[in-house]
Parts: sequence; C-alpha cells; structure tokens
Amino acid sequence: MPSNKPNLLFIFPDQFRRESMGFWDKPRYGGALRTPGDPVVTPVLDRLADESVVFTQAVSTCPVCSPYRGMMMSGMYPWQNGVINNCHHTRKDGLRHDIDCFTDVLADAGYETAYVGKTHWERNDAVFDAKQNYVGTMEPPGGHHMNPYDTYIPPGPGRHGSTYWYQCVKDAHKDPRVYSSDAARTGRKDGEQYRPEVYSPLLEADVLIDYLTQPHGKRDPAKPFCAIWAPNPPHSPYGSEKDCDELAYREFYRDKTPEELLIRKNVSQDGDAAIKARRCVPFYFANVTGIDKQIGRVLEALEASGEAGNTIVVFTSDHGEMMGSQGKFGKLVIHEESFCIPLLVKYPGKLSHRLEDMMLAPVDIMPTLLGLIGLGDRIPDTVEGRDYSRAVATGDFSETEKPRSALFLGYSNRVKGVRTDRFSFQIDHRGKQVLFDNEVDPYQVKPISLGDIPKADSEMILGELAMWLKVSNDPWYRGRKFANLIPYPA
Repeated sequence: MPSNKPNLLFIFPDQFRRESMGFWDKPRYGGALRTPGDPVVTPVLDRLADESVVFTQAVSTCPVCSPYRGMMMSGMYPWQNGVINNCHHTRKDGLRHDIDCFTDVLADAGYETAYVGKTHWERNDAVFDAKQNYVGTMEPPGGHHMNPYDTYIPPGPGRHGSTYWYQCVKDAHKDPRVYSSDAARTGRKDGEQYRPEVYSPLLEADVLIDYLTQPHGKRDPAKPFCAIWAPNPPHSPYGSEKDCDELAYREFYRDKTPEELLIRKNVSQDGDAAIKARRCVPFYFANVTGIDKQIGRVLEALEASGEAGNTIVVFTSDHGEMMGSQGKFGKLVIHEESFCIPLLVKYPGKLSHRLEDMMLAPVDIMPTLLGLIGLGDRIPDTVEGRDYSRAVATGDFSETEKPRSALFLGYSNRVKGVRTDRFSFQIDHRGKQVLFDNEVDPYQVKPISLGDIPKADSEMILGELAMWLKVSNDPWYRGRKFANLIPYPA
C-alpha cells in the first residue's frame, strides 16, 4: 500500500437535518437554500464548511436509520443489500454478510479501520443473556434481545472489515450501552456490556482522540486509517436537559422563546405537534451544538496527530428531522426537512471550497469516496451507486452526468417518489399522489397535481421515477405497479 493514500474521517450523527448548520445564514451562503437555516450555534461546522465542498441537495433516499446505513455501507439499494426496513427484533432485516462493503474494501487495501458509535444495520436476533451480554445462541442462557432496535455486532463478517470497534447501542444519550474490542478502555471483553453513563458524543470523541493521537497504540501509524464516527444525538429523545448537552442548552437555547427557534413557516401553530415542537426544539438544537463541540475536539486531535493535511473529512447524516414542520416529527417523509441531509467534504489540497447542488445519494457515497481516495479500481461489481469523484473534485460533469433527480423510498414498500431540482413527487401503494413545486412553494405547504404543471415536467418526473425504480430493482418495477401511469423502461 503506497504511504501517500489519504486517511478518511467520516462523521454522520443521526437525525441531523440539513438546515441545522449555522453557516447557511452567512452572507457567502446567501440563497444556497430556498429557506433560511435554523438559528443554531455550530462554529466548528461553519469553519469546516468554509474549507469543504458543501452539498446543498444531498439526499437520504430512504430517510430512516437502517436503510440509509445499509446503502451507505454497501453502495447498494435496499432490495439488494438486505436492509429494507429499520432493523428490529420483529423483522429479519440485516445487512448481508456476504457482500463487500465500504470498510471491507478499505481493510483489504491496507487501511486501519475503526467504527465508533451507532450501527443499526445488523439483524436483531435473541442471542444475549438476561444481562444483555452476547452469548451467540438463542438457547439458554441466550434467548434474549438486548434492545428492540439496534443490536451488538460481534467480531466477524457483520463488522465488515472494521478492526477497532466501539459500538454504542440504544437511544439513551447519557446512558449508552457499549460493546467494544478495546478491553483496556472498557474493562470488559468484546460482547460484554459496559455502561459508562456519559453523554455519548463526549464518550465517543474521547475514544476517537485516543485513536487519532496514539497514546496507547490503537492503530498502526504506518498505515492510512478510516475512522467512521456515528453519534446517536440529535436523534430523539430530546425532551429535557437529561437528553442533551446541558451546557449548550443553558448557554444558547434555554432563554430563547419557541418563536425564536421555530422559524420555519411550515411549523404547526396548534395541536399536539405544535406543543411537542415548542417543548423539544431547544433540546434538539442543544444536541446539534453539543455534536459540533465534540467534532471540534476530534478535529483538534487530528491536527495534533500530524495527519490533518492528508485526511478527507466528511460530515453528513442519515436523514433529517421534521421538528413540527407539516405537523410532523422525525423522518421518513419526502419533505425537505426529512429527506435532505447535510454533506460537507474536505480534502486538503485536492478539493476547493464551493457549493455543489448535485443530489448525491447514499449509494453514491462508497464509490465516490473510494474514487477520491484513489481506489476507484477496487469498487465492487455489486455497487449500484456511481463514482462522482472527478465531478466532486472539479465541478465538471462532462464525463459523469449530474443526476436530474433523486429517488425517494417510503417505509415498507408503500410509498415511492422522486425529487428534481424543482419538484418533489410521491405516490403511495393505493395510488394517492402528492406533488410540490419547491421553487414556488419552498416550505411545501401547497400540494398540487401533475395536471397543474407543464406536460413536459410531469413526463420528466414520471420518467425519472420509472428509471430509478428499475435501477434500484424495486418491487414496483418488477411487478410493473401503476404501469398505466409510470412509464417503466423495458
């Protein structure tokens, strides 16, 4: 392995929406989004953006935890990678062990590989004892689940080439359940649960700082490294100081009124959603600022390690958060607050700061980053995403056409859709359609129909949807669902 291969630090907190970065309202970013950014404090991300390619229309494809992670790791769509729904103890979803994922390729290419934080891509089987320690069998003392959703991944193919492992499980920001290969840090064997009762982004940042600065020899410094960090916040819960960085809350958000924080014009003004949004928004934003603070500590450690000049830094998220917009919370809808995600890519000496409006999707992340790293020839044949590395580096799409649209997948095969530069369209399994003109109606509060727009636009929307359903080998394509409307290619 040539010693000049770049390192990769890939950071993706859960449920961190695109608008929740403070730099959007700086003069140099004016008009980059069709709506204002959130009133959040993110000085670290603001500085990172000024040194990065800043994507304004990156998308989640299926905006919920497990399907995004499956696509990001494999470069494959859900129907091929095994993660169709959120991994849960009542379902059989799980990222296939027999495919080469992103970290498999990097490990095979000689990289030191580390994964820190939330995974949520493994099939959730009852292979734990009553104390939530991994025993690997459903027979006694096994037969227990450690958590309804995410689950511990033992050493082996489920880790997909990651050799340093520090996994935090459960949506409990100050009481994560930790399973790790680092017995010196946890005092536990790999598979035995550790409960440090520390704010998980702070805990994980400490782990990464140790990994990067090497006081205890966690990696081989002669090799390039890939460190993936997946914090759980600002994912719910976000109901009180117990759920967030309380210092960030007290300094920046406690004394703000809901009207000062909930500035989006599509936030419900009455009803249960409005009540919940007014209560939750300061704690959600406090987690945003808390994540920003811990990213700053990790980036300082990267500088101290001497590796910053040869490290690609990526900041993104698996999906957004509605936080009262459209009367909704969470994700899994085509609305911008859920479907669009932050994406910053910094590569010192290789990428210059600019705004990029390409609709990069999760399946494109693996091939594009492998291309940037110089491992484009190692992209597995199974990968369904595209390598946009040249276009990301140059802004020139003459060799790789910029996508005209992005696929939207709702939950459990019930909703499909497509987003173009201007329109967002979806159709559900019963045939009900929703269309928004995002130029005229950027807050998506005035649904229209395909008959309300020029025929050329409606034909383009339906043609793009048909193309994506074929590309993703979607069951709707295989069954030609709504073939009288969707012009499926042969």
